[in-house]
Amino acid sequence: MLLIDFGVMFPDATMPGVDVILPDTRWLQERAADIVGLLITHGHEDHVGGVVHLLRDFEVPLYGSALTMGIARHKVSEARLEDRTSFQVVSDGERFKIGPFDVEVLPITHSVPQSLCVVLHTHQGVIVHTGDFKLDSNPIDGRITDLERLRELQEGPGVRVLMTDSTNADKPGWSASESTVGETFERRFPEWNGRRVLVSCFASHLHRVQQVCDVAIKEGRTIFPLGRSMVNNLRIAQELGVLDLPHRYVDSIERVDMYEPGAVCVICTGSQGEPNAALSLLARSDHPDLSLGPDDVVMLSSHPIPGNEIPVYRVIDQLSRLGCEVIHDGHEHVHTTGHAQREDLRCLYDAVLPEWYVPVEGEYRMLRRNADLAIEAGHEPDRTLVVLDGTQLALDESGLHVVAHIPAPYRFVDGLLDDLGPEVLDARRKLGVGGFVHVVVVVSQKSGLIGHPEISTQGWIDADKSVVVLAELEVEVAQAVRGALSKGKGLEDLERVVRRVTGGFVGNRTRRRPPILASVITVD
Repeated sequence: MLLIDFGVMFPDATMPGVDVILPDTRWLQERAADIVGLLITHGHEDHVGGVVHLLRDFEVPLYGSALTMGIARHKVSEARLEDRTSFQVVSDGERFKIGPFDVEVLPITHSVPQSLCVVLHTHQGVIVHTGDFKLDSNPIDGRITDLERLRELQEGPGVRVLMTDSTNADKPGWSASESTVGETFERRFPEWNGRRVLVSCFASHLHRVQQVCDVAIKEGRTIFPLGRSMVNNLRIAQELGVLDLPHRYVDSIERVDMYEPGAVCVICTGSQGEPNAALSLLARSDHPDLSLGPDDVVMLSSHPIPGNEIPVYRVIDQLSRLGCEVIHDGHEHVHTTGHAQREDLRCLYDAVLPEWYVPVEGEYRMLRRNADLAIEAGHEPDRTLVVLDGTQLALDESGLHVVAHIPAPYRFVDGLLDDLGPEVLDARRKLGVGGFVHVVVVVSQKSGLIGHPEISTQGWIDADKSVVVLAELEVEVAQAVRGALSKGKGLEDLERVVRRVTGGFVGNRTRRRPPILASVITVD
C-alpha cells in the first residue's frame, strides 16, 4: 500500500472549537503492515500538514522533493517523531522503487515550488496522478511542467488512468502565470516610497515571496518575516537554495522600529483572516512587536478561500479603521491561482489521452465539471468516473471498476484531542445558537420539593433583565415536580418532567430552542 499525500483541512463556521480536520485512519490501521511509504506531491498544508498525526499511528518513510521534505522534517522534528520515519528526497524525472511500487516523479507547476506529478508503472499499465497543478509557461524558477514526458508515456505504453486536480474546473481559459503578480509589485512599490509596506500571503507561496523580496530589495528595503510558518519556511527555503534571498537583506521583526519606514518590508501570514495569525493580530492592534497606522500600506496577496470571505473582509475593515492603505485582489492583480483552469486541464488531457479519467482534488461539483471537460474533449463517458471519498477502485484487464466503499469520516482535532464526533459538534452548534438552560431541583421522600428550583442559563436570556421570565419558569417547574411526586414518580421520571416542562416554557415564552439540562437531587 502506497499513500499519496496526507494533509489537513481547516474548519468552517459550522465546526466550533475545531482546530484542524484529518482523514480517518481506522481502515489503514487494520492494514498498517502493508504501508510501504507516503509520497507527498507538494508542500501545502492540505497535502503535508497531517504527517505528524499520521506518524503518531504509523511508522512510515516519507518521499518528496527537497523543499517538501524540508517542510515535513520541520513538522516532524517539532513533534519529536523523527524515529518513526525517514525523509527520502526525490528529484525531477527520477524513477525509483517504494516497496513493490515502480514510481516516477515529474516536475509540474503549482503555487509552491518543487511540486510533483506522480507516475506509477504497474503490471496493469501506467497511472498518472497530477497532484495540484497549473500549466505556468513562465514560472519564477524556470521549472516547467514536463508535458513532453507525459506525451512519451501516451505514445509509448499509454496511460490507463489519469487522476487530475479539479479545483478550478469551473473556470474558463488559462491560469495566469505567477510572474504576472510580480508586475503589480514592480508598478506599485515605487509609489510607496517613504512608507512602511506589509505583504501578507501563504507562507508556502515561496514564488510570491521571491517576487516581493526582489522588488523590495531593489527599492532599498529590508525584509522582516512575521508569523511562525513564514519565518520557518523562509529559513528552510534559504537553506535549500529555493529562495534567492541573501541573509544580509533579512532582519528580525523585533528590530523593525530601528529602521526608517521606507526601508521596511514585512512579509507575514494571515491572508485568510485566521484569528491568531500575524495579520489578524496586527489588525486588532494585539501584536507585541509591530503596530500599524495611517502611514502603513498593507497588501493581501491572496484571494479568500471559499468560506473565508467574512473573516478576510473583517481584517480589511479593521486595517482600514487603523488608517492603513489596504491593497487586495478586489482592485489589484495581487494574486493568481495555483490550480488548472479549463484550458490547462484540456491541454494536459490532450498530452496524456488516458484510457480512464478520474477527477480528484475538489468538491463534487468541481469533480463533475472536470469529468464533463474530458467528455467534451472526446473521452468516453463510461470511462470517466466521478467518485466520492472512500470509493475503492480496482484496475484490471477489463478496466477500472468501483469495487467497494471504505469508511472515510473526518477526524476533528480540538487542542490535544481528536475524538470529537458529529454528536459533540452538533451539541456545540446548538449551544452557540441558543445557549443552554440548567434546572436543578432538590426533593425529599418525606418533604417533597425542597426550596425553589434553581435555574442557571448561559446565552439564553439576560438573567438580570429577565427576572420575571425566570420567576415564571420556577413556578411552572415547581408545580410540575409537586404533581409528579404526588403520583409517586421516580428520579428518572422527575428529570424527564423537568426537561419537558422547561423546554415547553422556553419555546412558548421565547420562541427559542436551547439545550435543556435537568438535575434532580434527592436527600433523606
